[in-house]
Amino acid sequence: MSNDIAITSQPGATVGTAAAIFSPEGMNQLVRFAELMAQSKATVPQHLAGKTADCLAVTMQAAQWGMNPFAVAQKTHVVNGTLGYEAQLVNAVVSSSNLLTSRLNYRWDGDWSKVNGKTDKSPSLTVTVSAVIKGESEPRELTISMAQAGVRNSPLWEQDPRQQLAYLCVKRWARLHAPDVLLGVYTPDELQEAAPRVERDITPPAATASGMNSLINAKTEQKQEEQTRKADDRDPDEILAAFTGAAMNYNTIADLDNAYKYVVKKLAKDDERLAKATDVYSIRRDELNEVPM
Repeated sequence: MSNDIAITSQPGATVGTAAAIFSPEGMNQLVRFAELMAQSKATVPQHLAGKTADCLAVTMQAAQWGMNPFAVAQKTHVVNGTLGYEAQLVNAVVSSSNLLTSRLNYRWDGDWSKVNGKTDKSPSLTVTVSAVIKGESEPRELTISMAQAGVRNSPLWEQDPRQQLAYLCVKRWARLHAPDVLLGVYTPDELQEAAPRVERDITPPAATASGMNSLINAKTEQKQEEQTRKADDRDPDEILAAFTGAAMNYNTIADLDNAYKYVVKKLAKDDERLAKATDVYSIRRDELNEVPM
């Protein structure tokens, strides 16, 4: 697969954004660059023109990746008020990460000769992505199928479904095996609340099992009921997708618990989707427990 994103520095020379933030000189240089970037007319997309703060965010992200900020800017979109990064850019970031000792490898299975990339939901059409992480000898693999592809707004799903499924698999591989590479970075389809991004199988530890049972069996408080939609006509997939997208944005366990209790109530008769929602809940709760609030 082609890589049109310019990698402008060697892995060892990548600028540390944390160091720049806490260094007055480094931060001033980034701000001056962002101010210059915001003045651009033809070299930045419309949603960044004249917006120094947004240009600064893109510049810092590009510095962390060791990429040309203008090239990164051209691969961004605004979806639901949030900046998203194109799948091609995300693929380039993961492929060039110095966490890997090998290039990403791809394997497609199934008959792709007559695939309608916009509508096909075949579980037999798959792509497997694998790579070796530094310090390890065996590659880590992830396989996904067309049945797991959610939002497909890009016309490339119709033109080249193999490539698009590979991009999707790379994102999910990175979130599972190298989450620090894409921390806080999402593509437009993810921001449109596509299918769940969680592939991990997490079983809550015994010490918290009773707490999980309490949440599942607890009655939703009246206050929470008033805050939810009075007539939630979303189907189970939409409810699960919305919870998956929102869970990672909750900053307190209390907020996460309230949302999870609502999802438990709505998906009580759907064991498969409830299990996925519980996985998402467990992952985010563990993350919040690790961070002093």
